[in-house]
Amino acid sequence: MDESWCCSPYRTSDARRHLSTFTPFPPASAAAIALVLLVVAFGLLAAVVVRLRESGAPVRGQGTVRLVEWRTLLGLIPEGPKRAGVAVIAYVLMNLVLCLLLADEGAGSVRLLSGHLLLFYLIPFMYFRFVEPRLRGDGGPSQP
Repeated sequence: MDESWCCSPYRTSDARRHLSTFTPFPPASAAAIALVLLVVAFGLLAAVVVRLRESGAPVRGQGTVRLVEWRTLLGLIPEGPKRAGVAVIAYVLMNLVLCLLLADEGAGSVRLLSGHLLLFYLIPFMYFRFVEPRLRGDGGPSQP
């Protein structure tokens, strides 16, 4: 079963939430929804960490402190999605700078959080869609 489906609805709702910060919706409700999406995003990131440990991802170091060879994992992502990921990272950085320089109190903080959620959902999506199937060696979709 392909697990990238679990990231797609949240990415879509996060994108809508992020764009809604540019409208006059009440900041309190937008902040509450953004915080719920943040909790879900960290749950997905925790699932990535667990799967990395289980999959035998390439690591460097020995003993209790070992680091994943992230360059090897990035090499498993096709060129098109990799470029899209770079564009999202550039957008998140631009959003960070603009929110810090120009933000008001209410909508600016929600805009900052929801902009970062785009990245927090992109990482699990890229992992479950492209990296994990190739780590298993069969090239098929991710299995639960």
